[in-house]
Amino acid sequence: MKIIGLTGGVGSGKSTVAKLMGEHYRAHLLIADDIARDFMKKGNVSFHHIVDYFGVNILDEDGELDRKKLASIVFEDESKLKILNSFIHPYVKEYILNEIERLKKVEPNAVVLVESAILFEVSYQEFCDEVWYVNAEDHIRRIRLKKNRNYTDEKIDSILANQMTEEEYKKRSTHVISNNDKEENLIKELQFLLVK
Repeated sequence: MKIIGLTGGVGSGKSTVAKLMGEHYRAHLLIADDIARDFMKKGNVSFHHIVDYFGVNILDEDGELDRKKLASIVFEDESKLKILNSFIHPYVKEYILNEIERLKKVEPNAVVLVESAILFEVSYQEFCDEVWYVNAEDHIRRIRLKKNRNYTDEKIDSILANQMTEEEYKKRSTHVISNNDKEENLIKELQFLLVK
């Protein structure tokens, strides 16, 4: 089994790389954000911790977490972001490790891709054989975030301020994947990394 950690800053194209790995190379995808979303749903364990700490003002009219409200709080205060992560990522990590163990039994030669924007911050690299960092130029990331997520420059700036620098990512990663242009080039780069 090969376990690949996939990380990168917001708008770098981690999701695109993960999608291509699943479609073209039959990798099993463990997307930390998706798993976290499940733990944050009403009634789940992370939900209770988050509401207890941040208060009922972060709930929407259906009693679910208002992720936009929560994001606006935590991306303005790094200490609150760390607290939020402590309510979510121990459960996400446990889920991922259990899923890896399950896959080892049923498909021992599988490629497992663990995608997380905060892979290093929550120590997921400890159980990965390799870490791939997806990189894109700042102006390309900004264009993607404005177009695909309707983010403002202010929101992008506040998110970027809470993420690792490009140098930090590069220093801690096994491979750097450039995602500045066509998907075909990205596929070739992934193929090269997989046969290494």
